[in-house]
Amino acid sequence: MKQPRLAYVEMSLPDGTQAEKFAAIRRWGIGLEIANLGDIQIDVYKCAQIPITAVQAYQMHDLHPLHRNREHRHQAKIHVEHTLEVAAQLNAPRIVTVCGFGHDLADNPLERAVEFFSNLAQQAAKLGVRIMIEPLSPKRAGALTHPDEIVSLIRCLNQPKVFSILLDTGHLLDSGFDLNLFFSIWQYPIEELQLKGMNSTPPTLTIPLTNWIKSKSPPDVICIEHRQAISWKEFDQIIQKCFHCLEKLNRNI
Repeated sequence: MKQPRLAYVEMSLPDGTQAEKFAAIRRWGIGLEIANLGDIQIDVYKCAQIPITAVQAYQMHDLHPLHRNREHRHQAKIHVEHTLEVAAQLNAPRIVTVCGFGHDLADNPLERAVEFFSNLAQQAAKLGVRIMIEPLSPKRAGALTHPDEIVSLIRCLNQPKVFSILLDTGHLLDSGFDLNLFFSIWQYPIEELQLKGMNSTPPTLTIPLTNWIKSKSPPDVICIEHRQAISWKEFDQIIQKCFHCLEKLNRNI
């Protein structure tokens, strides 16, 4: 089995200096997923010599392809283009994007999303950076929230070397999915699986991660993300749990 790389979202790490956070990532030998807030310090991450697994186009919380305002949609494209450039500079193979936040959206969401992402494909291919598209829950967005809709979008884009899907267990739970059932029937390749609980809480230490990952096509990255603060002890416990699940999966092949 191809071993997924374990990673942690930088903004979800416990309180501490950036040096302390980098040290914890190195200690466990995992990767880091970072957010492009518009003022990202490239040299800091280059000097850290930590694998950056992905760069989040974080300003898409406000600027996205389904926004009613045309200028906001244009700014969203500029932000994703910048995020692609940041990822390329950091040798990060992928970025994280979404279709839209909120419920006051423009019409024809699928058509707008296809147009938006199609216009980014050439730059992504040139830079060698893949664009992951993440479905949000209906709590966060008013359109294109079902994973099957993102699969349809990616098929419409018809550039599998550029576009892929990211699934987030927190958004799936918030959408009302039974995760064991969902992953037992899910067939489409996942490039990244983000782990978190309902309402953006940390993943629990009882997560049946081994049951969710298909050994024939595991995700490239398993990344922990949450909004609730945790201690360094809890951080270690989460990482240890994930490694234990991956080791168990390897033994069962």
